[in-house]
Amino acid sequence: MNTDWGGIDLPGLPSEIWRVLEQGVRTVGHPWRTPVLATEGDAGGARVVVLRRVDAEAGVLEFHTDARSPKVEALRRSPRVTCVFYSAETQIQLRIRAQAAVHIDDAVAASAWERVPKGSRGNYTTDLPPGTVLDRPGFEHDFRDAMTHHFALIRCRVESLDWLWLGGPGHRRAQWTRDGEGWRGHWVMP
Repeated sequence: MNTDWGGIDLPGLPSEIWRVLEQGVRTVGHPWRTPVLATEGDAGGARVVVLRRVDAEAGVLEFHTDARSPKVEALRRSPRVTCVFYSAETQIQLRIRAQAAVHIDDAVAASAWERVPKGSRGNYTTDLPPGTVLDRPGFEHDFRDAMTHHFALIRCRVESLDWLWLGGPGHRRAQWTRDGEGWRGHWVMP
């Protein structure tokens, strides 16, 4: 990731966190491209997702999913989520708490759908919903015209950041909460 986290002071860390999150969107293979998204209130409610868009100014993260997936129903029941990012290279863990909104068949989802690469659209055009038992692996027989899809956008409004550096000697940890349009932070015991 080529980030010297150790030389950054507390007020500078949030902007560096958002910069690295944006790198995760742009760089295939980046360790923060595929965080774990945990929803509240559903069994097995943690799964790896792909970070699709970051808006640092608005404090928003976006992910794509099939509108029929169990996480959509879980988010409708309880929109609170935790996203966990980790880089073995930098030994940085980032936990983000956010409020999620699911967009299906609205202007926000339509705009996001336009940005989905043509080659990836098949993931959202299957007749069978996620988790359906199959006779054999794969679903290549199940693709439909990309005009008919089950695409959903999960937009997460970030409420807090919890940054932990596990490098040595001595770990460092800091937390921030949204304070109006800015961030209020402090160092905490790791």
